[in-house]
Amino acid sequence: MRIVILCFPFLAALVLAGCGSSGSDDTSATYTSSYIQLYNGSANSTSTRLTLTDSNDSSYLAGSATYTDTTTLVSYAAGTYDIALSRLNSAGDDVSILEDSIELKQSYKHLLLLAGDYASPDLLSLAFLRDDSLTDSFKLYVASLLPADTAYDVYISDSDASFADASLVATVNYQQISEPLEFTLGSYIIYITEAGSNDVIFTSSSYSFSYLTEYVLVPRIASGPLQGNIAVDVINNTTTVTHLTDIAATAQFRLYNSVDSTDPTDIYLNNSIAFTSLSHDTFSDYLQLDAADYRLSATDMEGNSLLKNALLTLNQGESKAVVLFKNSSAVVSSIVVEESNLPQIYDFDISVVNVITDYPSLSLYFVPPNETIDTTEYYITSLSQGAHTDINLPDGEYRILLVYTDGNKNKVLLAESESEQFVAGLNYLLVAEPDAADYKISLLH
Repeated sequence: MRIVILCFPFLAALVLAGCGSSGSDDTSATYTSSYIQLYNGSANSTSTRLTLTDSNDSSYLAGSATYTDTTTLVSYAAGTYDIALSRLNSAGDDVSILEDSIELKQSYKHLLLLAGDYASPDLLSLAFLRDDSLTDSFKLYVASLLPADTAYDVYISDSDASFADASLVATVNYQQISEPLEFTLGSYIIYITEAGSNDVIFTSSSYSFSYLTEYVLVPRIASGPLQGNIAVDVINNTTTVTHLTDIAATAQFRLYNSVDSTDPTDIYLNNSIAFTSLSHDTFSDYLQLDAADYRLSATDMEGNSLLKNALLTLNQGESKAVVLFKNSSAVVSSIVVEESNLPQIYDFDISVVNVITDYPSLSLYFVPPNETIDTTEYYITSLSQGAHTDINLPDGEYRILLVYTDGNKNKVLLAESESEQFVAGLNYLLVAEPDAADYKISLLH
């Protein structure tokens, strides 16, 4: 574990040490407390809790943050606190990630940035005096989580300008935080190049810097199914982190064919073949595409139309899954789900689709060992036919049960899986679908 503390009284020089004492005027009449926020930038992490303990051994849960998210900005009295970062395991027990202490200064915001390998993470700490003198401008920091093998230049330009008109904000290496620069409020485009180069490797869409405050840009490598793209997170004092993707980034999708009666099937995008002879119960490979709106169609092997011009929208950096099925009118239709970009390691975001049309709605139960559907905490109720939802499951072993409940609350078990253990790093799609004589649960990745 490595801890780096950066302290900026307004535009003071960067200090790789504790902030130390300051003069009596090094406070704000507007921001009279001390403020702390955690950003989770560890790409193989899970939801991480921040707890502070004061000198009286009173502990306070400041919040939790999943990857690329922040806790809320919370205020405490100035002083020295023990800090603990932890996660909850599948049994609900608190597992320590790291512990340290921090001095919270009056009128300062303390932004903790968790980075590196979650098994032995680094903790960056940026501290700055909250500036209440801003009238028409904002301050901008850059905290780089891009790879360590090179330095990067970060620029911004007005939203109606080009890279040729952009201003250099910072040149940063991995886990380095820049000194702040001040800009007029407005909409800007963010660019990234390798240090000293004019070849742009990231261009954002327009982003509005509309608050009289301090912003922190966090360039990083995107996680999830489309790993490798650059993304930029924008942190301010709200609970929402804005994730900016490269306007030139590709997208991707894959398709599961749940239609048994027509086998195999050809899949088209904008009248061009995407997948040839896709058999039923088959999950295709990913197909990478430019971000755009596409017409999705399907035909049987004789060229007869099964599905025509279903809309498939793929935005930059998105990964989606499509399920082809027959609806209650026996007409081929499609369901589109967006796949998670979060790490699938300590917990899993499962996309769940119901294409069974014999019942108005069904329930699914994810049952750990030695439990039943009455005791498990993990279930989906009333998933309508042709609908989809998501469920987050801690890493562990589960039996999956598909259940129909009638008007008298009698339950019918329609299908049950073997015990399933999810594999780290994979995105899963679960389809409740008809089988040759009954029903089945298909867990796909």
